[in-house]
Amino acid sequence: MCEEYVDKPLYLLIADWVMAQNRWVSAKEIAGQFDIPHCKAINTVSYILAEVGEIECETKTIPNQLEGRGCQCQRLVRVRKISKLLYERLKSPASVKSTLCANPSAPMVPPGELNREQKWQWMLSKTMRR
Repeated sequence: MCEEYVDKPLYLLIADWVMAQNRWVSAKEIAGQFDIPHCKAINTVSYILAEVGEIECETKTIPNQLEGRGCQCQRLVRVRKISKLLYERLKSPASVKSTLCANPSAPMVPPGELNREQKWQWMLSKTMRR
């Protein structure tokens, strides 16, 4: 695997792939392409849409032909543009964000490397901001 892809986060790999498709893509296709669970693909698409302002997306929903399920629709996504600033931010060592703790002198840790208590504090701080 090429080294440039190893350092990219999953959401950016997915956004790059969806943009390269130049068509509407479902979470099921993403899950198949990246060999991840369907639920994780849905969550990653939701993250891209809600949290990553540098990725310009369109969505549309289409009805499913499934009976007896809670949600009778499927969301499709198309990536129009990914800002070059996002790539620059990820390349710079200062791109690692703080773990949202109240102590500014604490070392910076990416969210994936947090212990259980730090994750809990991170989740609580996210809810307090809304």
